[in-house]
Amino acid sequence: MRITSVKQQQHRSSPSSSSSSTVKRPSSFQQFLKNTPNNNNNNYLLLANNNYSLLHSPFGSSLGRRSFHSTSKFLRSTAGAAEHTKEAEVIGDKDNATTSTTTAPPEPLIKEKSTGPSSKHEFQAETRKLLDIVARSLYTDKEVFVRELVSNASDALEKLRHALLTGKSISDKEAPLEITLTTDSATKTLVIADNGIGMSKEELMKNLGSIGHSGSLEFVKNMTDKSAADIIGQFGVGFYSSFMVAKNVVVYSKSAIAGSKGYCWTSDGYGTYSISEAEGVGRGTKIVINLNSESTEFAQKEAVERIIRKYSNFVGFPIKVNGNQINTIKPLWTLNKNDITEKDHKEFYQFISHAYDEPQYHLHFSTDSPINIRSIFYIGQQHQEKYGMGRMDPGVNLFAKKVLIQAKAQGLLPEYLRFVKGVVDSEDLPLNLSREHLQDSALIKRIGNVLTKRILKWMDDEAQKDPQKYQKFFDEYGNFFREGVCTDVSFKEDLAKLLRMESSHTKDGEVTSLEGYIERMDKDQKEIYYICVPTRSLAESSPYYEAFKAKGKEVLFLYTTMDEFVMTNLGKYNDKKLVTVESAEAANALKSKEEKEKEEKEKLPEQQVQSLSSWIKDVLGSKVSSVKSTDRLIDTPAVIIDHETATYRRMMKYLDPSRTPTLPKQQLEINPNHPIIKKLNEIYTTNEELSKLVTEQIFDDALIAAGMMDDSRALLPRINKLILSAMGHATTNNNNTTTTSASAETKA
Repeated sequence: MRITSVKQQQHRSSPSSSSSSTVKRPSSFQQFLKNTPNNNNNNYLLLANNNYSLLHSPFGSSLGRRSFHSTSKFLRSTAGAAEHTKEAEVIGDKDNATTSTTTAPPEPLIKEKSTGPSSKHEFQAETRKLLDIVARSLYTDKEVFVRELVSNASDALEKLRHALLTGKSISDKEAPLEITLTTDSATKTLVIADNGIGMSKEELMKNLGSIGHSGSLEFVKNMTDKSAADIIGQFGVGFYSSFMVAKNVVVYSKSAIAGSKGYCWTSDGYGTYSISEAEGVGRGTKIVINLNSESTEFAQKEAVERIIRKYSNFVGFPIKVNGNQINTIKPLWTLNKNDITEKDHKEFYQFISHAYDEPQYHLHFSTDSPINIRSIFYIGQQHQEKYGMGRMDPGVNLFAKKVLIQAKAQGLLPEYLRFVKGVVDSEDLPLNLSREHLQDSALIKRIGNVLTKRILKWMDDEAQKDPQKYQKFFDEYGNFFREGVCTDVSFKEDLAKLLRMESSHTKDGEVTSLEGYIERMDKDQKEIYYICVPTRSLAESSPYYEAFKAKGKEVLFLYTTMDEFVMTNLGKYNDKKLVTVESAEAANALKSKEEKEKEEKEKLPEQQVQSLSSWIKDVLGSKVSSVKSTDRLIDTPAVIIDHETATYRRMMKYLDPSRTPTLPKQQLEINPNHPIIKKLNEIYTTNEELSKLVTEQIFDDALIAAGMMDDSRALLPRINKLILSAMGHATTNNNNTTTTSASAETKA
């Protein structure tokens, strides 16, 4: 095998090859590239090409000439090193010697070049200060310049499409309509190009030379039909956002009208611009942004792709970055809902929500009132707040003509609907000049109300359609609706319709709604009864539930800490008052007149009840504000009514852990028909010590039943005394029984 250098092979194959490896001084840049051996370093070639364009650009500066000559010198000095490396390559054996295949030089980043004289102009009717404000102070985030320039490119393509439809004479009709972005980190350059309608010299001066003049808005005003519905621009300042990141901007443009010339527009953003004719310009517009030192990240492909996906992913034309199409996800909200597959929904949901699950619900909603709205909403399988990951941001993004205006838009939907993901798009949004914020807050509120009402109705429809699926959804997202009832007065009744809870009339694990409760209640019943407890077993054993159970009255069982606040804030539903079974109101409304008369005959005489109540109040002292009898109880000796809820007490303790909440005076109700109360009435005048122990235990039992006992360990000493007393009483009875038996036997 023979080692053969590329140089030797080329020398043999070309009779005209020079024996010297010295590169001749080129008479032109193209000759220089042709005579320079390929060193497989594309960056050097790109750098050289760019400097060549700069040399022939309207700037015509000595900087451009110095860059060209220094680059030429550098490439010549590296040519020999490249060939030396090639000489070590093994090409083939003696019988089959071949030459290595050299890679063709990459296509130059900038093929266009300025020709002829350059004319300098001032920005019409504007000052340098105004340009500085627009370019450097109007936008809050530098990256939006990509959004603005891509939007301009989209408008140019829309105008071209309209021209084609109207039969105008257009050059290069077969060229695909697309937007291309090219990054070059070596030269710190970003190029954004389209093959749209392009601009003539006069249009360049009008559209780019006058700040605030919008060619797109002028185009829309001249249209009498809806063919311009997808035109994005309206303010005429988006192009100047490029000066936030640019040292200078070069624009090559050629009108799409057949026979038009190409032009080069350049400016550094400081009040003047220059225009000259240019050659090599294709139909459309190419913007070359030479990035300043603070903005070099925009010469990175990954950064540009991220911005495209964030702001402009749904623009109606292909967007390519360094040859790869970025916007492959379709804007589903603009399509007919019947043409969208479940696979489309899954792909779109995962894109906008950055999720990996599948949506369990989706809503495609459009309306023309109060303004044109196109929207699509999704609800995923689960949310993140339950994992303690903090409060979620709003999940709906606001678009205007398929271009992102606000990600995670605040104020569009209520806070409690932050779990809803989706897109809202409108052609009529009142945007400010930077197209980053909305101007008419009252209109946005009306839009929000329309969307909120529709989403809540959508959820109710889904609940009726598939109750089991909705129950699973509510188990995951129910707290958001509870939050809404407590915070949104306008929609609390609509939200209440979506609540689900167990009931005394449902099986364990089955749920019902407030609507279902009303359908089952007696015609003369005016209240909806509920009880808030941690579990179903505690609800069914609660003394407050006893009378309702005996009467067969349905009671809603609420298990979450939020439910007490929900019911208090809701107050009424469908003109039915929500009443807790722990209240005195519930007890009074429960019994009929006949039942009250019957119990009146069986209970202790009223005078004895009053005397016992007064004695109990004296024993309990500052613990109670009142003691009176009640007819509501069956198997329980006493209850506390109209008390602070356990949830409220826990919340206050959570807010200030260092301060133990003081138990206020309670309202105690005793059951004069209960055996314990009757026995207490018999002994409180003869055995005061035992009666006090029993009274205190009855009160503490009532506190426990009400969920107000903070530490039940304090009860243990008293319980032990009561046990001991009961055992002593049993021993005495047993001794008495034994003595009686022995006496009887003696007599016998």
